[in-house]
Amino acid sequence: MAGRGLSETTGRERVNRLEGLFIALVFAHLIVVLVHTVAHLALQILPGPADTAFILAVILIAPVTTLPILRFNRPLASGLLAVAMAAAFAYGVQGHFLAPGPDNVSMGPAPWTPVFVATGAILGGLELVSVIVAAAVFRRAVRTPSESPEQSG
Repeated sequence: MAGRGLSETTGRERVNRLEGLFIALVFAHLIVVLVHTVAHLALQILPGPADTAFILAVILIAPVTTLPILRFNRPLASGLLAVAMAAAFAYGVQGHFLAPGPDNVSMGPAPWTPVFVATGAILGGLELVSVIVAAAVFRRAVRTPSESPEQSG
C-alpha cells in the first residue's frame, strides 16, 4: 500500500511539474511576443488587418486564455495551447523565414534587427516546446479523467 501511495504522489508531482512548465511557457511566450512586437514597431513592420487578427487571437490571446482553463479543464487548456502554438509556429516560420518581405529575418540591418531576429527564433523554440508540453499535459489528463483538479494540487 505504501508503494502505491508513493507512485500516486510521483504521478501527481509529474502533473504539477508539467503544469508549472505549461504556465511558465505561456508567460515566457507572452514576454517574448511583447518584445518582438516592440521590434516590429521600431522597424515599422506593421501587419495587415488579417494578420493582426490572427496575431491577436492566436498568438497573444489564446495562450493566455489557457491559464484559467487549465485549473478546471486540463484537456481543453492543453489542446487549445497545442493548437495555438502549432499555428503560431507555422505562421512565424512562414513569415519570418520562408516568405520574402519586410517580416523576413534576413532583411537589411537596422538597430532593432538583432532583437527582431533573436525574438523570432526564441518564439519558434518556445512554440515548439509548448506544443510538446501541452501534448504531454493533454495525454496525462485524458489518461486520468476521473482525477479532479483538487486531487492534483
